[in-house]
Amino acid sequence: MYAVDFTWGDTVKTDITKKEVDKIIQNYVNTKYPQKVKKYHFLLNEQKEKSIQEVNKITFIHDNLMWQDSNINNEMKLNRLELKVYCRKLDFANRKDWRVPLFSELITLIDYQKTMPASIDKINFIDSSKYWTSSVSKLEKNKNWFVDFTDGTTGVDSDLTRHNIRCVRTVSTVEGKY
Repeated sequence: MYAVDFTWGDTVKTDITKKEVDKIIQNYVNTKYPQKVKKYHFLLNEQKEKSIQEVNKITFIHDNLMWQDSNINNEMKLNRLELKVYCRKLDFANRKDWRVPLFSELITLIDYQKTMPASIDKINFIDSSKYWTSSVSKLEKNKNWFVDFTDGTTGVDSDLTRHNIRCVRTVSTVEGKY
């Protein structure tokens, strides 16, 4: 490229013509630009893959649901009302649409061939104890359903009792999103 200043207007005289500038730009677009775009896409895909790998370390997908799976699920015990607030405010695995699982959803994580914990193999962080659901008992006021991962039993307990937690979200059906 020439060491001469040029502008698109008629205010400065240069030794380079507009046609030569267009040729230089076109040459850049034809040669350098595709390389830069290719490199950008490579870096973008690499970053996306890394992000997915990180998400896969702290979640798992089962029956079109993404489940929280971290040491919090072993350690934190909340009453059901605290859990409701916790899941609603949870910003985890680059997602903010977490909720307390339904009884019918949480029970799918039970493997009745196992005990202590009686859970499917996908779960990394599971305590052999009771986990809350969002399902309310229709027979007993202020009681909600739990699933016990010691042996797969279920029951109801007071809203104020502290049990383990595991938030869930529905996986998007839109292609390219999870």
